[in-house]
Amino acid sequence: MMNSAALSCKDCTSWQGLLFTVSLLTCWLHPTTSHLTIKAVPPIAVEGENVLLFVHNLPKNVKAFSWYSGAAPFKCCEIASHVIATNFTAVGLAHSGRETVLNNGSLLIKSVTRKDSGYYTLRTLDSTSRPEIIRAEFFVHRPLLGYKKHLTPSQLTIQLVPLRVEENINIFLSVFNLPKKLQVFAWHKGVLPLEHLKIASHSFLTNSTTLGYAYYDRVKVRNDGSLLLFNVKKKDAGLYTLRTVSVDLISEWAIIDLQVNTP
Repeated sequence: MMNSAALSCKDCTSWQGLLFTVSLLTCWLHPTTSHLTIKAVPPIAVEGENVLLFVHNLPKNVKAFSWYSGAAPFKCCEIASHVIATNFTAVGLAHSGRETVLNNGSLLIKSVTRKDSGYYTLRTLDSTSRPEIIRAEFFVHRPLLGYKKHLTPSQLTIQLVPLRVEENINIFLSVFNLPKKLQVFAWHKGVLPLEHLKIASHSFLTNSTTLGYAYYDRVKVRNDGSLLLFNVKKKDAGLYTLRTVSVDLISEWAIIDLQVNTP
């Protein structure tokens, strides 16, 4: 069973540990194609952990790259830029002192906080100065113990059916322990509840469902919160978030990381 509470990763507490993690990921993330990819490890972290945005298949002709916070490579959001030949790194305006750039393109963020949740953008430049942009995201939550229920994940969980997902099949995101006396629940692609990322929402007050524009003909929602996604593609891989709001305005959430494999 895959759910938000079960996803974790050991901290990289030293350079030796970090290099060991990278070596493991190189084997683990061996893809069927040579496309540039980024894997957030872990995709769902607890405050205080380290998160590694691991870059796989960085092209050999890449001469320099830059990391940015957010979904676009704005100069004000630049964390750091790196020149591979000289192994020189220049920090940007968005560098907090907790980020370390590796020569293979990866980015290590130490002692993450909830404010670190969201998208990160990698921009590469090859020998012809042609840019390539790719994004990744992760989510940070507070420790489960010692915080109020509405600030932390509850027993609300999501199970993926089937557990191994391949392209062009239908999948079921089955929800367990949906809270009682709800006003509404909503599904979003990613960790941010933005309108253009909305998959679907359901109102119990009007017993009506609203589908997001990008998923209008691809999803079906059940009253228990579960989501059926038709004809899965590689682009559907990533984090999915279910948020609920009760009649007394208590909010809860659960997140699942969907990986789509090539048949």
